[in-house]
Amino acid sequence: MGISIFSIGIFNRRSFSAEAFRHFCQMFILIFALMLAGFAQAANLLQPFPLAEKEMEETLVLDQHMLATGRIQNKGGEAFPESWLSLPAGTLNQALYRVRSTRDTDEILEYYQNHLMQPGSDVLFQCSGRECGSSNDWANRVFKMSTLYGVDREQHYFAVRHKLNDASDNYISVYITERGTGRIYVYVSHYRVNAEKVVSKGSVHTLFEQLQDDGWVELPVMPDGQFEEDAREPLKQLVSKIQASSDRYWLVAHHYGRQSDQALMLKSEQAAARLLSALEVLGLSPDKLEFRGLGALAPTKGSVAYGGRLELVVMK
Repeated sequence: MGISIFSIGIFNRRSFSAEAFRHFCQMFILIFALMLAGFAQAANLLQPFPLAEKEMEETLVLDQHMLATGRIQNKGGEAFPESWLSLPAGTLNQALYRVRSTRDTDEILEYYQNHLMQPGSDVLFQCSGRECGSSNDWANRVFKMSTLYGVDREQHYFAVRHKLNDASDNYISVYITERGTGRIYVYVSHYRVNAEKVVSKGSVHTLFEQLQDDGWVELPVMPDGQFEEDAREPLKQLVSKIQASSDRYWLVAHHYGRQSDQALMLKSEQAAARLLSALEVLGLSPDKLEFRGLGALAPTKGSVAYGGRLELVVMK
């Protein structure tokens, strides 16, 4: 994006006065410098453990990102984290390290906690050992990296939200595991939320604002249509806005797993019906929504790992 903005400035410089063009260049340099400062500060926070060798690194631009904030639980024959944080569009940097050291995983955990749990950081979730749940599920369902499958009692996970000097929201998670062979791996992810998705006060747009802007919004609920108590107030506010709107909406549910397409479609329909009933309790009129269950027919990377998603879509 920075390159395109710069190119526009060059190709259209003849339409600017010399003073205006100079001002444009100064502003561009300032914005670019702030971006570099933000990434440099994040890099300082994420210094790898000594003797750690990087085996993989990947940067992705995502429309949304699901951050695990709960232990693995088995529900309905499917194992997923008991809670997730749904984040708006941003950039994900993820790296995998192998630690060639005789240090145990507790010492490595302490190193990353000392670096990341600083003033300005909010701990969203942390667990150690068997309280995290199955390492197999963390490796293969959450991170999609079989290399991370280790001994349950030798695993650690924590996730933090950190505000850098540029006031951007950064979400950092660390997973540490020791395999049965004794090899130790560390997975670090850093998700930086796009500035344009954040209100000036630093809070994420309300659900209804996202619905108006994009024509759809992913709802803060679990794949089965239930929701935690802290989601009640945002959903209640959404219902109030929907009631006052002249639009009608689709409630669309998606569900993923190892069952047949027909079974997954049935589960998604049940999830949509369950959520619709809950929204009616919050004050929604039944004629404002119609629901559809699509099963596994419209997958996204984040929601497949999560086990499903439910969305509200403006009817055309």
